[in-house]
Amino acid sequence: MATVRLIIYDNGSGWCVRSRDEDIEPGTPPRPYEQREDAISDALFTARMLRAMGDEAVVYVVNDDGLKVVSEETLGVFRVH
Repeated sequence: MATVRLIIYDNGSGWCVRSRDEDIEPGTPPRPYEQREDAISDALFTARMLRAMGDEAVVYVVNDDGLKVVSEETLGVFRVH
């Protein structure tokens, strides 16, 4: 079983979340998030759901110094969906 990597990055228009792999469906990419925290919150929610289904998932944020792992403990806040 491979680990799903959810990567949050700024594409110049806003914050995007994607996996390491290319988009499965060609076409217009999803609209970016305006707030970094919203992108992180949704990515953490997705990771929780993937883990509940038995997959491994890790959330990363692209910073100036590379990829950094983000966890709910790192944020110190649990966001409810």
